Amino acid sequence: MKLLKPAGGARREWVDFAKGAAILMVVYYHTSLYLGDIGVENTLGRIKVVFELFPMPLFFLVSGLFGSRIRTWSFRDLWRRRLYPLLWLYVVWSVIRMAFYLVVPLANGGLGELPATDPLNLLLLFFWPSSSYWFIYGLFLFTLGAWLLRKVDHRVQVALAAVMGTMFTTGLLNTTNVGWNRIGALFVFFLVGTLYSKRIIDFVEQKGSRAFLYVTPVFVVLSAVLFLFPIRWVPFLALAGQMAAVAMGILVSRALSRVRFLNFFTICGERSLHIYLLHLYFIVIAITVLRVILPEDRSELGGFEVPLLLVVMVLAVVLSLFVTRYLSKVKWIYVPPAALGGPGKRRTPVPVPARGPGAVSDPAAVPADEPGTSPSYEKKRAESHE
Repeated sequence: MKLLKPAGGARREWVDFAKGAAILMVVYYHTSLYLGDIGVENTLGRIKVVFELFPMPLFFLVSGLFGSRIRTWSFRDLWRRRLYPLLWLYVVWSVIRMAFYLVVPLANGGLGELPATDPLNLLLLFFWPSSSYWFIYGLFLFTLGAWLLRKVDHRVQVALAAVMGTMFTTGLLNTTNVGWNRIGALFVFFLVGTLYSKRIIDFVEQKGSRAFLYVTPVFVVLSAVLFLFPIRWVPFLALAGQMAAVAMGILVSRALSRVRFLNFFTICGERSLHIYLLHLYFIVIAITVLRVILPEDRSELGGFEVPLLLVVMVLAVVLSLFVTRYLSKVKWIYVPPAALGGPGKRRTPVPVPARGPGAVSDPAAVPADEPGTSPSYEKKRAESHE
């Protein structure tokens, strides 16, 4: 058995590999938070800095890379092909979230927010996003924002978004809502992906090997500074660290995406949206059980905190992938049904305008695979129905 996949097949697999690594980091992070909520500590610590630098900036950058054509659409097309499906996904899964916490006893889905069972969560859906699904709402706002700013000079867009982002990362702006703080901090990554998609993809695929030489030292230095010293208040430091982490993560993903025994990362990346939507429920169920069966004195765990975290994390990922096989048949929980103007509705085909500089064709008409816009997944799914 060959260790590496054929070179030609890895052209876009680095995207899925990077998303796979990112979503696994997200699951690890959430698992550690919920274990901490029941007194199981020592599973995150200062390593939290790493999880703040890479996963969510990467997801927004990739979403921008494969959504660059939105700048050429009319608002009607934008609404039908992006905004409406994103709003649908956000609302439906927010309702599912509330229903879940009403059913599961002893579960805490808030972690400092409004209680997950509070009806205010739904009433304030667009004003006070939950920490569970703020990403989807962020994609909606970023897509709309990028479209509204489409005629503004690219450099001005990125500069303004970077200033806004650093105001949030330094703590100068703080809404006290996790969702709004992250949305404010990360718009710049979506914009960069949207505005410079072709340049970024060409650079990664043509000059990625040489880029290691100068990206690596920048990443190491910035990560070390942020890890060792509490100086996130320095303007643009955290943003620079995020940029370096995303660049490094993409280059490493490009290099490792051909390694066959690491294919699980690619699989997770292809299904990153589904893992994102489902993993918290399995974590919460596991935490609810552990809350009852673990010794009251958590110190008796004595060094088993991290193995326990890894077990819960693996269960959450595997069960999310398993359940996805069946939930994917219930299409309305992912995209609006045809009767409500969803993708199944008969409509006049949208003419594809000439691609402007930097445009990259988006692989899906509706964002059914975001935060994992996944060309390879769409291709495999189509082949399975032939």
